[in-house]
Amino acid sequence: MNHKDGSVKVVLTAVVVNFFVTLAKSVGWMFSMSPSMLAEAIHSFADTANQLLVYLGIRISRKGPTREYPAGYGQARYLWNLISASGIFFIGFGVTVYHGVSSLLNPHPDAQFSYGLGIGILIFSLLVEGYAFIIAYKEVYSKKGSLTFNMFIRESDDPTSIGVLLEDGIAVIGVFLALSGMAISNYLHSQIPDAIASILIGILLGMLAVIMAYMNGRLLINRSLSLSDEDEIRKFILELETVDKITVLKTEIIAPDQVKLSLEIDFNASFIEERISDDSVSNIIQKSVKGVGRAINEMEKKIQDRFPNIKYIDLEIN
Repeated sequence: MNHKDGSVKVVLTAVVVNFFVTLAKSVGWMFSMSPSMLAEAIHSFADTANQLLVYLGIRISRKGPTREYPAGYGQARYLWNLISASGIFFIGFGVTVYHGVSSLLNPHPDAQFSYGLGIGILIFSLLVEGYAFIIAYKEVYSKKGSLTFNMFIRESDDPTSIGVLLEDGIAVIGVFLALSGMAISNYLHSQIPDAIASILIGILLGMLAVIMAYMNGRLLINRSLSLSDEDEIRKFILELETVDKITVLKTEIIAPDQVKLSLEIDFNASFIEERISDDSVSNIIQKSVKGVGRAINEMEKKIQDRFPNIKYIDLEIN
């Protein structure tokens, strides 16, 4: 369950790349008036702004526990990722599709199309966004282990790197769509293919926003660990000599690499009895209480040593 957090490197790489790509695409649009080039400029601007929000979420999530927030600020990462997804939907999807549809329904016959400049800028964009995609892919690949990509999306407790990977992947696809739209429009002397490419780019961004909202929204409502992880925890606890039976076992993901475990157990009575040798009633009671307390502390330490992600344990004895 534990993994090294390389999300900051991925996010900062994407921010720097998308900032310069946004500038280049904006210049390209001003010279070409291409709808797909504008879509790509909006796309890169949305990515830059949203990844800055993601970075803000990472910074806030690293704050330690306080009186007001005894479990820390870990879920701030999910909250800001969700806000980022909303930005992608309304800016990336909404504005891009609106402009594409407007260009499709109301083409500007006098607009000048600068194919040479546009193709050069998009090739530059493809190279740098491809680099950002490779960085994000390596980070996600190192985290997912033996899981398939689909399983990792469903089970990961840190969707930040996955979100950046999807954004970068769609950015690369968007460049290919813009290139295709511009090339066909230049060949046919029609803005229609270019406008269609703009709409397709917007639809991709809308799909990305929905996926990101799902990945982060499920973690904001305290999703549990996977059944396989819970079974592993259950098996380990049942093997402890202090535990006779587990009545209830629940887990909640409260932040990346932070899990809360709630347990209701039956203690192994014979294990406690072995620690009581005095026949005095008061001594028996006193030793019983101390023995149970000591057994609880030992059990919690063993659980957290075996599963470092479990930061909080609520234990009830039946």
